[in-house]
Amino acid sequence: MLSIKFLLSLLLTAGTAELSGRVVDSEEAPVAGAIVVVSTAKPRVGPATTCPSCYRDCTKRTVTDENGAFSITELSDQLLFSLAAGGAGYQGQVSEHFDPEQNPEIQFELEPIQRTEKIEVLRGRVINLDGDPIAGAQVRPHTIFRNNGIGGGSDRSVTPLTLTDAEGVFEMSVGNHIEWIDLRINASAYAPAQTRWTRAGDDGLTISLGSGAGLRGKLVFRDKPVAGVEVGLVQKIRMMGNIVTPQEVYTDEAGVFTFDQLPPGLDYAVYTHTGQAASAVLPLSLIEAPRHGEMADLGEIAAVEPRRLLVTVTTSDGSPLPKDSYVYIGRRYGWRGSQLPLEQKTTSKVSILDAAPEVYEVGVRTKGYTVLETQPKLNVDLNRSYSVDARRESSVVLILEPTGD
Repeated sequence: MLSIKFLLSLLLTAGTAELSGRVVDSEEAPVAGAIVVVSTAKPRVGPATTCPSCYRDCTKRTVTDENGAFSITELSDQLLFSLAAGGAGYQGQVSEHFDPEQNPEIQFELEPIQRTEKIEVLRGRVINLDGDPIAGAQVRPHTIFRNNGIGGGSDRSVTPLTLTDAEGVFEMSVGNHIEWIDLRINASAYAPAQTRWTRAGDDGLTISLGSGAGLRGKLVFRDKPVAGVEVGLVQKIRMMGNIVTPQEVYTDEAGVFTFDQLPPGLDYAVYTHTGQAASAVLPLSLIEAPRHGEMADLGEIAAVEPRRLLVTVTTSDGSPLPKDSYVYIGRRYGWRGSQLPLEQKTTSKVSILDAAPEVYEVGVRTKGYTVLETQPKLNVDLNRSYSVDARRESSVVLILEPTGD
């Protein structure tokens, strides 16, 4: 079942824009029958008030003809589009964003899936909750664990991206030294999912995707809507094996923000991002998403007046701060903080003007120095970040000493 918001978006008037191109192999021979889908979209002008894969045009797909040619028509002329292409026996590929008005020359050059004595082919299928195949789903390795005990996000023997065909089937090369892979699956109109393939398990995978959950709220400050503010969302629990899908959208003219196609039943952190000089801010809040196909309407949410948080960094030996030094300001459950470059001076000051009244994690990254002391005295964690309560502190000082390295 598709979400209410997504179904409503399908009622929008069809556009007149078009994107066309070719899909070829590594020797520039045409790839017939390749699938080409609209992967994501973004507004031509202005901020995005919906997720990149939540636009109606993101459901559009086609297959190439005998010459490898494709065309996707009736696209909105208000959006820019990223496409994805794949074919049986080939790795997938995702493009940059194209502007249909520029009539871009689009060509995908697909690499074959590896097949050697030491590399096998993993086959799987992606379906919806009704058991119907999902064509054009993107399947990627997210975490790979090898038999030598070393893990990582990529391996030369593992296909970095593959797309499902019309029957929802995908293929992926896997070296015989791979023990398990956490696969990330994305498909337009569905919530992303993550599943683990193990060598000890069944070689065939069937992965089910649902429409996802939605969260919606309206930011107000002093009885007026807060428009044009970037709101972030990310899962609270982000340990290995858990799906993590950070999103950012802007509030619309009515102050409304909407997140759709979320993995359901999870706790999410929702907050306004720092570094945008917002006129009103939302402190980080934890919210549980509902079930597939349901929208949780949070109603009016009272934003608060932003605060200034000033960070001063100074060296104890009087030397200028090294090049590429910066201060990072984030939150425990937030996803993206502010990275503020420091000047190459003995003392450099940076600040954010839109801190919420809550605790922030403040750290400094600079070569050849470590923090000697802080003013006021602050608690430090294992990541060398200091806890700063913006409800009490508006200014902190980090005094650095040389490490001798």
